[in-house]
Amino acid sequence: MLAPQLEMILQKIGLVPGVGPARLKPRLPQVAVIVLPDRVGVVRLSGPATRGATGSSRPSLIAYKEVSIPPGVVLPSLTHANFVDSGPVDQALRAAFLEAAPKDDRICLVVPDSMARVSILRFNRMPANRREVLDLIRFRMQKVLPFRVEEAALDYQLLSESAAAEPDFLVTLAQRTVLFQYERLLTRMNRFPGLVDLESFSLVNLLFRDPEMAGMDKGDWALVNAGPGYLTVLFFREGSLCFYRSKAVADEERSPDRFHPALRRELASCASFYREHLSGSALARAVLRTSNGESRFLPGMVQEELACPVAMLDAGKAVALPAGSDPADPKWQALAPAIGAALGRRA
Repeated sequence: MLAPQLEMILQKIGLVPGVGPARLKPRLPQVAVIVLPDRVGVVRLSGPATRGATGSSRPSLIAYKEVSIPPGVVLPSLTHANFVDSGPVDQALRAAFLEAAPKDDRICLVVPDSMARVSILRFNRMPANRREVLDLIRFRMQKVLPFRVEEAALDYQLLSESAAAEPDFLVTLAQRTVLFQYERLLTRMNRFPGLVDLESFSLVNLLFRDPEMAGMDKGDWALVNAGPGYLTVLFFREGSLCFYRSKAVADEERSPDRFHPALRRELASCASFYREHLSGSALARAVLRTSNGESRFLPGMVQEELACPVAMLDAGKAVALPAGSDPADPKWQALAPAIGAALGRRA
């Protein structure tokens, strides 16, 4: 019989049965970086606060810094270089680190949804081990990726119970050359990515720390992430992700007269899929995050198309913001994914 630690290591690399360890909770950095088309942001969290009389505790945002970058320097894309010129991004990130996290060398790196392909794949049986999962994913995705599957950095998460006859897997793929551009921002400064995650997944992690979302493991609800240049919609059922769609907004659709109709069409398409393919009857709520300054009209549009109450994401419910901060300040919408990444992961 293998020692438990050895068995976990061998299972992770696919040499013993099982698709991966059921509970592997690494100690993630409490500093996170987010790169947006118009700025970079760095956040640093403290550990959990001392529990009060209610028994609740929240980490504190003890430092943050945003630094603007010139327009047109960062162009998120699935297949092309995301940095037209990395020099201004380097300079902005160094300035942000100097103020918010001068000594930390392990960093959570949050990247745009639009630079990765995410799918939920269902297999007709549970794969025997991690290596078989990766082989099956590559086989299923090789014809739908806009680049060779051999060029992809790949990760997955089992969404179903381990005993499920037809398991669902959440799969994320990114072109290595694109991903390495973001990672090199850190390694050139002798800092290292302890976690690389997409904006929307980090937002989900933030929401799971919000006490007001305690009932999110019951019924159906949605997360709508109106990121810079894309719209991502996620549906959850009984606490498990059941739908993910991210659509980049084409350049010709970014003019004011075409941008709003494009977003409405995308929301309507997602709502139609929810009703027709997921047999959805009603969403209990939708949580909206926007980083593009469109928060005035988007809540009403989301409410109309998804037919449910809408609340703006509030990072201040999961972490203690600096004294005097206004939770409605748009900067917290922009920094929310970085805060979610720095919070770590649920057990």
